[in-house]
Amino acid sequence: PACHMLASPDGYVTNEMIEYYKSFARGGVGIVTIGESPIDFVHAKGHRFQLNLGTDDVMAGLSRIAEAIQKYGAKASIEINHNGSQIISSGLPPISSSPLISMREELAANEEGRKRIPVTAMTQAMIDDVIEGFAKAAKRCADSGFEMVMIHCGHGHLLSQFLSARTNRRDDNYGGDLAARAKFPIEVIDAVRSVVGPNVVIELRISADEMVPGGMKQDEMLEFAKMIQDKIDLLHVSAGVLANSLLTINIMQPPYFKHGYNVHYAETFKKHLHVPVVTVGSINDPYMIEEIIASGKADVVAMARANIADPKFANKARNGQEDTIRPCTRCMTCIRTTGEKSQPVVCAVNPIVGRELEYKYIPPARRKKKIIVVGGGPAGMQAAITAAERGHEVILYEKLDQLGGNLRLASIHPFKSDMRRYLEWLIRRVKSTPGIVIRMNTEANPGLVSAQNPDAIVVAVGSKPIIPLIPCEVPGKMVWVGDVDAGKVKVGDNVVIAGAGLVGLECALALIDKGKKVTIIDMLPKSPYHNRNGAAGPEGPRGIAYLLREKGAKFIFEVMLDSVNEKGAVIMDKHWKRYEIPCDSIVLSLGFESSEMAGEFEGLAEDVFVIGDARYPHNLMQAIHDAFHCMCEI
Repeated sequence: PACHMLASPDGYVTNEMIEYYKSFARGGVGIVTIGESPIDFVHAKGHRFQLNLGTDDVMAGLSRIAEAIQKYGAKASIEINHNGSQIISSGLPPISSSPLISMREELAANEEGRKRIPVTAMTQAMIDDVIEGFAKAAKRCADSGFEMVMIHCGHGHLLSQFLSARTNRRDDNYGGDLAARAKFPIEVIDAVRSVVGPNVVIELRISADEMVPGGMKQDEMLEFAKMIQDKIDLLHVSAGVLANSLLTINIMQPPYFKHGYNVHYAETFKKHLHVPVVTVGSINDPYMIEEIIASGKADVVAMARANIADPKFANKARNGQEDTIRPCTRCMTCIRTTGEKSQPVVCAVNPIVGRELEYKYIPPARRKKKIIVVGGGPAGMQAAITAAERGHEVILYEKLDQLGGNLRLASIHPFKSDMRRYLEWLIRRVKSTPGIVIRMNTEANPGLVSAQNPDAIVVAVGSKPIIPLIPCEVPGKMVWVGDVDAGKVKVGDNVVIAGAGLVGLECALALIDKGKKVTIIDMLPKSPYHNRNGAAGPEGPRGIAYLLREKGAKFIFEVMLDSVNEKGAVIMDKHWKRYEIPCDSIVLSLGFESSEMAGEFEGLAEDVFVIGDARYPHNLMQAIHDAFHCMCEI
């Protein structure tokens, strides 16, 4: 399950939320789980726009969403949680097993320049209240029609704060050895079972390994699982904690990490337990799902992002239409918007997600129009698809002999296989959609376009690289990142990359994987892909800067490339001091700017739309969403 941020500010079900979760049930999944829902809004809340399971008033909405899910044959489940020391501020000190300030709070306080909010160690009365809170929340869900409840006992939340010796420093009967630390989670499970009865499925979510010093390791977590397996019906095996962005890669992996990231944990647990085991983490391929189940590595496969990218994933796989599944690129856009910004869920490649109510019915065009699309990159292809699906006549011009635009470079590295699958899917879609004529190797100009007498023109000509005039004494020593990525030029063993944006960092990762020594420089105080603790932030590649440091890359910030000589790069810092960095090659990755071509088509049709990088160089999400929303209006 994943956070949705579609509940009302006071914690109630909205129509938008119902349509969002209904789409997954309609798409053929077996279980739809409402993401992290706190047992109350005082001590338990971890994000904004969550459901408030601490009041009976939520039950009316819960019953509506359960009914919407069950209408399509899926089981309705909900994740029940208490964030403990990781709550968002409610004006009261957070509570936990021990008075230890969370890493999340430490980082936030440092960044905001404020005092740390102290944590209150829970008294017996507080423990009893929380146990009762879990039970009441579960009963509200069961009484509202939910057939399953998931108790969150992982990722560093309250139950795991008691379970882990890393956070539990108590010396009473809730602290000490594993049996004592497990007492509180077991009491919660027992309390939930006592109120929901034997016919409601209880799923327990754990971190097989917390992946932090002093945290729970697999062997100890397996012992805990043996203690509780007869009390639950499903064991959901994840990993890691949500303490900071360095650690969340074990929960939500960006494209630089392997698929099926946590399957090996589920496989181990399944060998030693008789309770059915669920696996989760970067599983977005139906063939991988089949292999996991068939080989006995897990009994159930849970997916969030793959279903967000294509809510019809399950039905398409079931019907042998695997090639039509819109691939998840693991770009972390959904995680960034919900977990980091507390905004409603969005998806880079699926512009309808989170707006299912608004786009429940996309009407056909009132009048069929002739639309010229200039450019066959992601924005141009999406525009052509959406316009044609609404009944328009579309001609798409692409000056090269292949579609894809800058997305071809963005998907070229081995670790960008998800993006490459998406590009291949998008090309298949535009070629197979009726009503689209594609003219390759044809550069559209105002004369050519005007002669077609179009009703509308969509300018999706992309962007061009920014390559400033930097003095270079050695021809070929300074090269553009796109040429390096495409293999058009070779670089030496010691490389300086100017520009710490996503393109530069991914080039650096690819070069390091080939055995190169890499130094990355940038004018900014830090990379836009770094967050406050030095890891790559959630703006897409969570973890890439951390990976680069782990692999030996060096970062130098607040400097600019001044010139290139025989020895290497001459850089200048903010105090105007120049110094050399010895290297064999300098790679320019200084961003992109919109093509001047965009303005050439102004006035040639009643409607002229400039979309994607042609409007403003940004990312894949802007390209796809620009195209979709513009074509829904025409």
